[in-house]
Amino acid sequence: MVEMLMAAFVLAVGLLGLATLQMMSMKASRGGKSLNSAVQVAERVMDQIEMEGRLSWLNVTDSAYATPTALSTLSYIGKNYSKTGETEDYSGKLYLVFDDQGKALSDTPTVGGEKPTGRYVATVTATVPVAGSTGRISDFTVTVEFVDQVDASKQPIQRTVALTRRILHG
Repeated sequence: MVEMLMAAFVLAVGLLGLATLQMMSMKASRGGKSLNSAVQVAERVMDQIEMEGRLSWLNVTDSAYATPTALSTLSYIGKNYSKTGETEDYSGKLYLVFDDQGKALSDTPTVGGEKPTGRYVATVTATVPVAGSTGRISDFTVTVEFVDQVDASKQPIQRTVALTRRILHG
């Protein structure tokens, strides 16, 4: 009888350890999924910026036009700055909000102001463009902030993913 009680106790301790390991594994998996979604959001926004940069550069370098036509449908290139005198100030920020699945809640970014709230909030910033012989070069940074887990005191843990690319644009 004592042997049966000891065997049941050892089995219970082993099962408790397995249950704890399962919970930790699920928590780590959820964190990895959130990080993967944040990277995908940042890549999607950066790809859009790069595509607009190429479009604006092609618009400037197209030999069929003496004067480039205005590209009014761009969301990132030339939209996140304000002119002060003769200089261009790229200190403004663009904000985009994404849901739990990484889908944009709006097609157009919010310019400046208070940072919106959402599952994934992407912030786009750019450096002052360096003028070349044709077009300009700017460093664009997409920073995605998201809450992934809570700590022991039930406070949310803010995580960040940032991507930077140097983009040639018109």
